[in-house]
Amino acid sequence: MRGDTTTGVSIMKIQPHHFDVGDILAQRELPIRSDIFMPELHSALSHLGADLLLDTINNLKEQLANATPQDETLASFAPKITSRITEIVWSEQTALELYARYRALYGFKCLTTSFVDKQVQLIEVQKPLDQSPSQSPLPPGQFTFHRGRRSLMIGCAGGTLLEVTQIRLEGKKTMSAQDFNNGFLKRAASLQFKRNKHVACC
Repeated sequence: MRGDTTTGVSIMKIQPHHFDVGDILAQRELPIRSDIFMPELHSALSHLGADLLLDTINNLKEQLANATPQDETLASFAPKITSRITEIVWSEQTALELYARYRALYGFKCLTTSFVDKQVQLIEVQKPLDQSPSQSPLPPGQFTFHRGRRSLMIGCAGGTLLEVTQIRLEGKKTMSAQDFNNGFLKRAASLQFKRNKHVACC
């Protein structure tokens, strides 16, 4: 979600009345590909964790003797995930940051924004092709329909563009960007996505 390139699993001792503070018995890393989505990463971590647990049990005496205290300077805080994590702030997030969040939440929640006082869920988002600032960048939240790619190109922070091919407008079924263009954009007074007035789950 934050663009990290590595994750992993750890087997550790349990300390009474404390959480995630015990000595580490075993640890393995897993690279995070730039094109991986949450379900695939979840599956890979579950298999890696199962293998590591079996190895730890089979070599428990040695693992306990070589347990390593955690380095608190390397710890990071994992905030509670709420529905607001889906909300897009176009002026603060680049296209790559939004694509990373889309991959991290894929199959769990949809990124959300607002259009003419209706909530919009971004159902299918494409990997940004070019993240150098555009010569004619769209203001954050403003969008246009790209006929050649049949997608919405939405302005993000840093002059970057997010490409969206499927969306769901509040009260409507999932539709392609082309259908959204044909059915709504031609009669819309503004081509601007805005910050949500409310947030709902997929």
